[in-house]
Amino acid sequence: MVLVDRLSGVRSKTQNLGVKGIVTHLARRALAFAPGGEAFRMFLVVLSEPRPSPESTRAARDHTFRFATLDDLTALLADPGAEIAERDLVSFKDGNRCLLQYDGAALVGYSWVSNSQLIELMWGMHFNLPDDMVYNYNGFTAPAYRGTAYQSLRHLKLLELTRSEGKQRLLGYVDHLNYKSLRGVRKSGYQRVGVLRGIKRAGRIRFSLSIDEENWSTAIRAGPHHR
Repeated sequence: MVLVDRLSGVRSKTQNLGVKGIVTHLARRALAFAPGGEAFRMFLVVLSEPRPSPESTRAARDHTFRFATLDDLTALLADPGAEIAERDLVSFKDGNRCLLQYDGAALVGYSWVSNSQLIELMWGMHFNLPDDMVYNYNGFTAPAYRGTAYQSLRHLKLLELTRSEGKQRLLGYVDHLNYKSLRGVRKSGYQRVGVLRGIKRAGRIRFSLSIDEENWSTAIRAGPHHR
């Protein structure tokens, strides 16, 4: 039965990725393989020109976009469908912000941004953002509104609302094997600008970061800051 399930999984993945995609998948799996330890590999992506679809823009013409208050988040905490947790209230009190999207009184979704230019990626590894960049994380769209590309529209609103603070770009990161998220960020207009790999083995942690220089800051930051 296990063998049948594995063969079924391979067949399904082949259908979804194609032969070329499977070769890429196997190569990526090899790059995150650490016998006797743990490993990860992620792509760093940056968005400067969001591309919301005309359909989502039209559908959301009467929607409200605003940053959440503590009262907003406390109310959403009581709604299991909103997927807000106590840690989100702590994050808010730390200065991080949550952009809410409403269709009348109905929650369409939300996207969070960090208040710090120094953000943790994995295993305590921190990334130093340029001053014109803001870290975007924890996006959510309510089930009734999924498939409408509202995430990309919220990204556009985030940049509009933070432009007065000098922000022009959003940073995100995605596991290199998370093909659904990779398709989503690509559809939204994100560009891959770097790769971070980590290996934890035999009591040692090793990181390898490759990033375009324009997407890294050499400024001395106070930290660490945890989201």
